[in-house]
Amino acid sequence: MKSKNLIDHPPVAQDSCLATCEHRQPDQPTLLTLKQLCAVETGFKEGGIRHLIFTKGHDLPGVYRLGSRILFDRFEFIGGIKAGATAHIAGMKK
Repeated sequence: MKSKNLIDHPPVAQDSCLATCEHRQPDQPTLLTLKQLCAVETGFKEGGIRHLIFTKGHDLPGVYRLGSRILFDRFEFIGGIKAGATAHIAGMKK
């Protein structure tokens, strides 16, 4: 039997994923550090996410600040990416 981890979650619609967190297991962390996020979502690189936060500020969905620590709600952050919040990061618009 396949074990549950951070990557395994049943498919849910994006809107319901942002509205509720019913698909999360009780033992899964709600907020992740940058290193944890990049370890779970291998398509993200720490430098790329740092650049994204530097250029877009903390107005990104799923990005929270706790003192000096930046935390990510993984599903909300990915939902924001899918919704187009990061379509334009820096530079001139074409």
